[in-house]
Amino acid sequence: MSADPGQFASQTTAARIGRWIIPAIPFGWVWIPDFGIQRSGENVPPSNVYLKEDELLAGDLALYIQAQVTIMKRTFQEPTIAGPAPLEYSGATEAALLMLKHQPMNGTQVFQVQHYIRVGRWVGIATLTTIESELLKVRKDFDQFMKLVKVEPDAPDS
Repeated sequence: MSADPGQFASQTTAARIGRWIIPAIPFGWVWIPDFGIQRSGENVPPSNVYLKEDELLAGDLALYIQAQVTIMKRTFQEPTIAGPAPLEYSGATEAALLMLKHQPMNGTQVFQVQHYIRVGRWVGIATLTTIESELLKVRKDFDQFMKLVKVEPDAPDS
């Protein structure tokens, strides 16, 4: 992957996190290996996109997300959760969008926009985390990033 935000890398030089393939990042963001991307700059409020993966052990994506919602309700004090809603993602068996708003100990409203992408039994989760005042500013970068990011296809024998 190019170190310059907005510059594309080839399939062989693109950054990876598991099966996530990251050929480029939006301008104003920096790559963090084994994590994802983070908004950068002087006096820039914190925002990041965390890429992780999991395996679907049983059921479908809706069941997986419901288990995640249960964990969120136990983790965050009085979270507001919207979704899941259907999401289009090229090559996915199914995909969904979930939004979460919660308030950590310092009193700032934190928003998370999560994309759940399922390909076979693999589940990829891309989570944008930002503060309330930045959501509209960084959401377009997140959407752009998610259009660039690809998932390595299943091996033919899996």
